[in-house]
Amino acid sequence: MAGNKYRLEKTTLGEAWDRLAARSPNSTVFSAGAYLAAIRQPYSLYCIYKAQELRGGLVAPESADKEHAVCNPFLVYAGVLFPPVAHKQNRAQITTERFEVCEAVAEALPGFYTDIELALSPGVSDIRPFLWYNYGGEGRHFIPSVRYTAEAPIAELAVKNMEESDLFAQCAAARRQELRYAGKKGVTTTEEYLPEQFTEFYSLTMARQGIAVSGEYLDDMRHLLSALGKAGMARMFVSRTAKDEPGSMAVMALDQYRAYYLFGANDPALRDTHCGSAVIWDAFAALAESGVSLVDMEGVNSPRRGWFKLSFGAIMQTYYELTLR
Repeated sequence: MAGNKYRLEKTTLGEAWDRLAARSPNSTVFSAGAYLAAIRQPYSLYCIYKAQELRGGLVAPESADKEHAVCNPFLVYAGVLFPPVAHKQNRAQITTERFEVCEAVAEALPGFYTDIELALSPGVSDIRPFLWYNYGGEGRHFIPSVRYTAEAPIAELAVKNMEESDLFAQCAAARRQELRYAGKKGVTTTEEYLPEQFTEFYSLTMARQGIAVSGEYLDDMRHLLSALGKAGMARMFVSRTAKDEPGSMAVMALDQYRAYYLFGANDPALRDTHCGSAVIWDAFAALAESGVSLVDMEGVNSPRRGWFKLSFGAIMQTYYELTLR
């Protein structure tokens, strides 16, 4: 059993965690120290050791009383961090080590929390250690829920205009039409960092969909956006009509591997101005020019949002949420 070789030890943010997150091949922006420091919700960090050697990490979002591991809307992917691939490790060795790291987590977590919900990153594709917890026996089991995101490959936009790019060709016909209309009608996009205005738009966007957003949630979002902006870990884009009216805004978070479509919001009164399509595409182009090659659209798990994000030619990816029952 992995528990004979591996152990989890609680840790805190600092240089050691930053090194682990920076080197892990399946790390995401939600594992980065600066991002974690910017959220107000509780969580715990664990280092995973094999003997005295650090071989992985774990981000576990928690309930207010810290007795339960719970999914957190500001930590879309949490879960396990794998170690960097060692020199000359072959595929079988890599697979075995990652299995053992996940096995150690599956065995340890029920001793830390009464109830467990855990969202893994798309980089954790082998969830057998969780499925095999208490395998064939009595007791609780980890139940997986398959979730979906999508990645847009944007590197070519650094050297190709919209019509010439393969990504544009892969977009839905309706999205291509929207983008062309945006150009013809004088929609422009600028990069501005406006957390206050963004949260106002976000509240209006959710209200139009019949979703009530609490003042506390908006305060937490505003705090997160301000902190990420100061840390240089996010960029905000604003699309305006030909009359210079701000119609749509998009926030892209950044790590060493990709960008993430973190949040989007619109002025409901300007929904028909094509700003919603322009802000995403123009953000893609600006990110590509600065060297970003991939954008994780960060979830395509509801019909409307899923279709909208996939219509930009993004490629489907799966990830898993686990619940101990």
